[in-house]
Amino acid sequence: MMKKLTLLALCLFFSAIFTTAAQDGPNIALFNPLGNNTYVASAEEGVRSIIEAAGGTVQAFDAGFNPEEQLNQINDAITSGEFDAFIIYSVDGVGVTVGVDAAAEAGIPVIALDAPINPDRKTLVPYANVAGQIARTGVGDGTHLGNAIVMACEGVDPCEVAFLIGFQGFPLDLDRVDTINSIIASHPNIQMVAVQEAQYLEDVGFDVTTDLLQANPGLDVIASVGDQMIIGAEIAVQDAGLEGQVKLIGNGASEPGYEAVVEGRWFATVANIPFTNGQIAAQMALQAIDGTLIIRSVNMYDQAPPIPSSGPVITQENAAQFTPQW
Repeated sequence: MMKKLTLLALCLFFSAIFTTAAQDGPNIALFNPLGNNTYVASAEEGVRSIIEAAGGTVQAFDAGFNPEEQLNQINDAITSGEFDAFIIYSVDGVGVTVGVDAAAEAGIPVIALDAPINPDRKTLVPYANVAGQIARTGVGDGTHLGNAIVMACEGVDPCEVAFLIGFQGFPLDLDRVDTINSIIASHPNIQMVAVQEAQYLEDVGFDVTTDLLQANPGLDVIASVGDQMIIGAEIAVQDAGLEGQVKLIGNGASEPGYEAVVEGRWFATVANIPFTNGQIAAQMALQAIDGTLIIRSVNMYDQAPPIPSSGPVITQENAAQFTPQW
């Protein structure tokens, strides 16, 4: 009986220590641009995997792609005094600097996730009050997408291209389009005939593409800033009886997009690794809290593996070197 009581007491003792440690872990505020997005959800899972393993907690905030709402959420989180660090996946990396400055004044370290925070959004030079970042610029993204479009249009003259962005006012999307246009400008066979908003949603991608195909019967390529929209675009292409005639290019290398490339249904997608990015952001947050953060900026396209050695444009030729994360 004594041995059983002693064992029970020891179990309760260690359980109490573990519970206290978990409660004493870091409390992280994660500010997401859009909650109902599978890519963002994968990044959040990456953050949680690291923070919760360290005995901490993560509270996520959904801005609904509204920069003012995200700034309000940041200010409310500062006022609450509940958080040890912020991880910000920004809607507007320029406007959010106001909230970052307020957080720094309150002694709360900020980590930028996926989208850089900086008055000059085209650079990965860390903003002064950002402790660390794992990010990519719209210029970098646009370069990879532009190169994929050039590959898809090789030998086609003229090559009519339609491009689906997420939101008209999203800075990353604006920079992506500008970069793509600068790349295809040196290829006279390529014509950008339409740039349309599709809200990073499959059903909107379907509706927009249906209209695009009717307005542009000679369309050769449909590319996008997100795989979700190309999933919808593919259905519209199939419904129009144009399967195999219109090349599809996604962005993000989701599981369905990756499978479509492997099967030859899509021409390409660009490799993104949101779960890994979330993990790196979380590790940076923990290091910023304890003062051990050394590397302040990581280009998400420099992570290899899982990015193929040939670069982040995933085609049938290099797909075996990549594993999708969302």
